[in-house]
Amino acid sequence: PSHRPRRTTLSLRPGLPRSDPPVFAAVHLFGIPHTLCCGEETMDMAEVPDNVDLMTLRLQKQDLEHRASNEIYRTKVARMFRKTNYISKVDFVSGKTKSPSEQRASLAEVVMAVQIYKPIKMPAGPRKVRMGGCLSYKVQAEVAVLGEQTLQSLREKISCVSDVLSPGDFSENPGRPQTPKAMDLYKSGFFFIGNTFYNDMSSSSCKDYSQVIRDWAQNSRREVGPFEARRMDTTRFVDLELRLGYPYVYLHQGHCEHLLVFSDLRMLHPDDSQNPHDYPLRLKSFPFGKRVLCMLCHTTIAKWVTYGNERVTDDPFFFCDVCFHSYNYTADNKKIGHFRAEPFLDWNAVL
Repeated sequence: PSHRPRRTTLSLRPGLPRSDPPVFAAVHLFGIPHTLCCGEETMDMAEVPDNVDLMTLRLQKQDLEHRASNEIYRTKVARMFRKTNYISKVDFVSGKTKSPSEQRASLAEVVMAVQIYKPIKMPAGPRKVRMGGCLSYKVQAEVAVLGEQTLQSLREKISCVSDVLSPGDFSENPGRPQTPKAMDLYKSGFFFIGNTFYNDMSSSSCKDYSQVIRDWAQNSRREVGPFEARRMDTTRFVDLELRLGYPYVYLHQGHCEHLLVFSDLRMLHPDDSQNPHDYPLRLKSFPFGKRVLCMLCHTTIAKWVTYGNERVTDDPFFFCDVCFHSYNYTADNKKIGHFRAEPFLDWNAVL
């Protein structure tokens, strides 16, 4: 007689059993114990089982067959994998000293790998945007978080150029101190996960960025929403309903948008860092190619960027510190022409 597998749920909340007999029964019923790996065991990811009817495996099998039969496609895929090597570490290990036993995280703790993407630059003008077409999605960092930690702790671990720059026009007085930073002036931000905005309201100066969006969505003709709003400093990761591999949004500085993807979720194991203070733990940062060079001398890293500069050919135009002062100012520091200037910081400097 045929057996119909019973649906089982694996509890991941701390303090609860990691599994129960029905789970083991389901594992044996599906006939996949040989695919469970632990420690340094390995599994051939190219071997697709024949008795599992999953769309993802069917597509993977088709793609593997396409690679085997088409050398050009195989080379293209290999090149793409080298550029986007976003594979989580097996063990989440920190170089810090081990914590005392009373401060160690429980092995029943959930640990997640989160990929933070570089901000998206939208094309200017009334141009139709197609996902995967003109936009470039690049992972800037991968971070491990514990299930009992809050969204606020993840936000504090995300590095972005727009946070560390000092806003304003420096063209009239480029020698003035580059303080305060944008993160000290504009502290608001939110995560958008599962039709809920999780706002940063940790400071009295924070604003609810999501309010205007929720008001806009109340119009029934738009057929979006309804959306909810909560605080990120009181929301733990175990309280969220997440989809692995699904893109969520992190917004800060008013318009700087990052995609956020939860790429992996598992239980903490003995080879991971047991110190809860090590988390969120930065696993890897991904450099963004070559640094931006001065567009005048083409030899030194850019330190300034000008907008609306009438005396150069490109807008924006990047200068090193020497070229910026010698080209745009007289010997007595008088500004030449009309332009707006801001300090420039390369992305690789903040990762």
